[in-house]
Amino acid sequence: MARSVLNDFSLQTTDFSSLENLPDLAFINEHIGMLLDIGTYCNDFVKIGQPYHLVEGRILWVTKGSADIELTLDEHHIKKGDIILLAPETIMELKSCSDDYTMMGIMYKENIPVSKNLIVHAREDDWNETLELVSNLWNIVRHTPFRQEAVGYLIASIVSDVQYINRAEQELHPTKRKSRQDETFCHFKKLVNEYCYQYRTISFYSDKLALTPHYLSTLVAKVSGRSVMYWINRATLIQAKVLLKGKDILVSEVADRLNFPSQSAFGYFFKRETGMTPSEYRQK
Repeated sequence: MARSVLNDFSLQTTDFSSLENLPDLAFINEHIGMLLDIGTYCNDFVKIGQPYHLVEGRILWVTKGSADIELTLDEHHIKKGDIILLAPETIMELKSCSDDYTMMGIMYKENIPVSKNLIVHAREDDWNETLELVSNLWNIVRHTPFRQEAVGYLIASIVSDVQYINRAEQELHPTKRKSRQDETFCHFKKLVNEYCYQYRTISFYSDKLALTPHYLSTLVAKVSGRSVMYWINRATLIQAKVLLKGKDILVSEVADRLNFPSQSAFGYFFKRETGMTPSEYRQK
């Protein structure tokens, strides 16, 4: 079962009608979406405590305030001056944000390779350099007919520039090299995100990592302070919440897509993890 079963936040499925009267702030078509000041409109698209399946890639600039977000099981604190690259198929959840939190963002359909999510705190000159590229992109996207090839090149330039800024920062301020256990834990979380909709046993993931179940349990507890089942259940719950956002899908279908033996088994799992039934969560 492909991850496309999730309720998508994409150029094709999201309602952007609230932006139609903002020609100086927003541009949306089938290839790209640009919003120069999310601010007041943030709640139209991303609500606190709800996970979103981001189909296309994203480039985001935090222009004011700060927020806590979760990107496919990884938690981050972001603040003014941060630039964020989000790979396609990321699951994002806004956990909390300051009252003045706002962003500028680009979502794009172009096939530009971003293999992993990246957050970099840019120096002022680097920040301004990326904004000059954004300004050029903003001018190009509004041409008629749409200049798709030029737009693709400009997006690729922005992505490349942000990646360069990150490499330069790492060279100036090298971080401690990840241990073998840290790398294994990261691999474990990646596998959980990929397979939790179907497999939820410790032995499945230990086999994938060529480890014994006992060693994997010990390693995960040591690195994260949490159990293997915590991470499996957490990933499953995120997938369930994304699916339940779709009003046209029955709870029984969600249970089936997540490979639960019955709707009641899914309901028991969901209430145990959230304190609510799936229907109560959907109504909330």
